[in-house]
Amino acid sequence: MPYNIVIRLLITSADVLHAWALPELGIKVDAVPGRLNQAITIPCNLGLYFGQCSELCGVSHGFMPIKVNVVTIAEYYNNLINKN
Repeated sequence: MPYNIVIRLLITSADVLHAWALPELGIKVDAVPGRLNQAITIPCNLGLYFGQCSELCGVSHGFMPIKVNVVTIAEYYNNLINKN
């Protein structure tokens, strides 16, 4: 995710309800099957952010980790170019 830019996240689910949460970025959004939810954030610091599915969504869903790496815009575009 690029640093210091408005980011719009589109969140949905394919199986059950999830409570997608990244507390350090101020995000907690429900992921609902068949519905598209959104969250907006501006990451103000570089580095790794960790979160998890914050509610019990079903079997084996108790501690689903979320990891977001916030990088400079140059690193972000470099990663996009190198993955193609």
